[in-house]
Order: sequence, then C-alpha cells, then structure tokens
Amino acid sequence: MRKLAPIITYLFHPLIMPSLGLFLLLNSGTYPSLLDPAAKRAILLVMVLGTLVFPLMMLPVLYYRHLVSSYKDATREERLVPQIIILILYIITFVYFQKLPLNRVIQAYVLSAAVLLLLVILLNLRFHLCTHSAAQGGLTGLIIALIFLYQAPLLLILMLSLLAGGLTGSSRLALGTNRWWEVLAGYLLGFCVVLFSMLIY
Repeated sequence: MRKLAPIITYLFHPLIMPSLGLFLLLNSGTYPSLLDPAAKRAILLVMVLGTLVFPLMMLPVLYYRHLVSSYKDATREERLVPQIIILILYIITFVYFQKLPLNRVIQAYVLSAAVLLLLVILLNLRFHLCTHSAAQGGLTGLIIALIFLYQAPLLLILMLSLLAGGLTGSSRLALGTNRWWEVLAGYLLGFCVVLFSMLIY
C-alpha cells in the first residue's frame, strides 16, 4: 500500500475534486444537468480554471518567492498562504457563477467548496485535518445530495466514491501524513458541509 499511496494521493488530490464534482453534477441525469452541451463545457471550463489551473499556476510563484520550501513537505505555516490564495480564487469563481442564470444547486455546490476550504483553513490553525479526505467527503456529500434531491441513479458512483475515500484515507495513513482521527474528521467535515450546503442553499 505504501508504494501505491503517493499515486493515489495525486489521483485524488483536493484540487481535482471540485471540478470532478461539477462534472458529475452536470452529467448526473438530474434537472440541473439539462443544459446545452456548450453551456456545460463553458461552466466546467470556468470551474477548472478557477479551482485547478490558476491555483496550480500559483505554486511555482510561491516557490520562487520562497513562501513555500517544498511542494510535498510544506509546513503548516507554508500551506496557509497557498490555501488562502486558493480560497480567494474559489470565492471569485463562486461570485462569477452567482451572476450566471444557473440552477441554485450548481451555485450551492461551488459555494460549498469555498466554505469547506475556509473551515479546513481555520480548523488547521489548531489541528491537522486531512484535506484529501475532506475533499473526498465533499464529493460523497454531493452524490448523496443529488440522490436525495432528485432521486439520481448514482448508486454505483456512490460506491466508487466511498471506495476512493477509503483508498485516499488509507494512503494518507500509509504515508504517515495524518492520523486516523484527522482523516475521519476531515471526511466527515467535507461530507457535512457539501451535503447541507446543497440541501439548504
């Protein structure tokens, strides 16, 4: 497991999960997914740029400015700066989505990603919650919300999401980057934030 752990960690990186979740939402067979294919591609492109591409582009800049000493082994203090920058990008993405005539469920999901990251940042000032498992929990929360709201036929996807969450959590434990309760707490936080955001917004 230890040999596969780095690969699993990168495959299910937290930066990928928001875009993956939106892709799933837009192709879930539910009412919010009944958009023109061109509109879907445009919405997904904005999400990928705002929550994946632009954050990744910031990392070399931070490394060059000596704000981050390592991509892999950054300290808690070093992680804070990129996380705040990513949070700002998430908020900008949400504000942009809010101005579009989109279904509220789509807007709620984008908002939940920003809220989840904010809570992770605040809690990690004292603790060390697993960001990877928080992102996986958020994806599972999205799937549960779609099943609850629209009776979406996503049972297989839900099982795959649970499997991915288990693999990701096990990988973080195998690498020694998190303790079991940090993995579990992160997963539950992500699950609850996204699920309740989708149901309440």
